[in-house]
Amino acid sequence: MSWDEEYYLILYVGGHFIKDPYVRYVGGEVIRLKEDLDTISYFELCKIVKIELGLHTVMLVYFYEPGTVGLQNNLRVIYDDISAIDMLDFWVKFKEIHLYVEHEVDNPIIVDDMLFLTVGESDVIVVLDHLLAMKMLSILQHQIEWTMLLL
Repeated sequence: MSWDEEYYLILYVGGHFIKDPYVRYVGGEVIRLKEDLDTISYFELCKIVKIELGLHTVMLVYFYEPGTVGLQNNLRVIYDDISAIDMLDFWVKFKEIHLYVEHEVDNPIIVDDMLFLTVGESDVIVVLDHLLAMKMLSILQHQIEWTMLLL
């Protein structure tokens, strides 16, 4: 990696996901930040979103897999340093990465071993298998505890 290369985070914040029939992120704003690849970790991303942007109600951050078409089936949750490293692999290759910030998931609902995360009365946005659902619920609890420490 040369010193003159620039890497950007493209953050979609303040909006929400809808499915009609494809997943889209609507509303909010797009923020472009120049960041250093060598300092990005899961907690650094949380810090950027929560402290620098002042978004304290963040529940999940997703990255869009570059080189794919549409958000449907191409969003990956960033929930720890390993998933952040997965994101970095794409970031290095494409020089920018699109992050979608989800605020205050209203109701995580488990039905038939599947987790449906909703942001409105009827907008289902993500379906996860049971094991990932349990891990995500654990991560959400950890994020809530971490957020309380920041306040």
